[in-house]
Amino acid sequence: MKTLILYPADYFNIRKPDPDYEYEYREAVRFPDLMAGFYNYDGFMAKDRLKFYPGDLEPGPCIYRGWMLKPDQYGCLYDALLEQGIRLINSPEEYRLCHEFPNVYPHIKGSTPRMTVFKQDEPVDWQEIRRQYGRFLIKDYVKSVKGSDFPVYFDAGYTDRQLNGYLERFKELRGNLFDGGIVIKEYADLAKVQGRTNEYRAFILNGHVLSVTANSNQDASRPRVPMSLVRQFTGLDSHFYTVDFAELEDGSWTIIETGDGQVSGLSPNQFVFQFYEGIVNRG
Repeated sequence: MKTLILYPADYFNIRKPDPDYEYEYREAVRFPDLMAGFYNYDGFMAKDRLKFYPGDLEPGPCIYRGWMLKPDQYGCLYDALLEQGIRLINSPEEYRLCHEFPNVYPHIKGSTPRMTVFKQDEPVDWQEIRRQYGRFLIKDYVKSVKGSDFPVYFDAGYTDRQLNGYLERFKELRGNLFDGGIVIKEYADLAKVQGRTNEYRAFILNGHVLSVTANSNQDASRPRVPMSLVRQFTGLDSHFYTVDFAELEDGSWTIIETGDGQVSGLSPNQFVFQFYEGIVNRG
């Protein structure tokens, strides 16, 4: 039975993949065991009815490769496909586990920086945060706003008023993508060479390491994340997910993120053909 790889469709043509996923699509369809389909991602985000191409998708297993979806959106996609006899590799519960960091935190605690979670409308106790953390960053359940003009970290020098102002600014920057609630996370000093960190992304499929690739455009001479460490986290309760590792200044390694494997981007310069070959062999 073939596995369906489902991609977001081009905005103007549901018969074509979104341009950002065209190369993945072209590599995937080289494998006889895989077939491709598309759905109206942009329309779906605008609350339109889900549409698929081809309209008569064959029943069977499915892996989504596309843009991030909030858990309720993923649940809608999962149910719509299931009505056609198509089962996404991860259930909505499995998707939520690795997509929203507070859910996976108990399973990786001790191998990732400490964190404190506040529900969406729950006020942040800044006094307690300053007591617990020397430096900390602000994110939601899924993402930070790295790459913007938002401060990289905060410390005890910020007042409650300043921090609440930054909290509102964070929510503005995330906009409709804001997910879950607020996570206050201990800031970790990552090892840097010429301004570049040393990060690796591991894709885990059905309990096996699918790939481990450099994820911060670092020099090839930098240390690689130990495979013994990666293998410690192949047993999370999800069929397809990612774990991001980063080297700390002292040479040790930490987990900085996890994600559902269906909505995690491939690393820069990752060999796409080998990625899909692994899906065929490990699926």
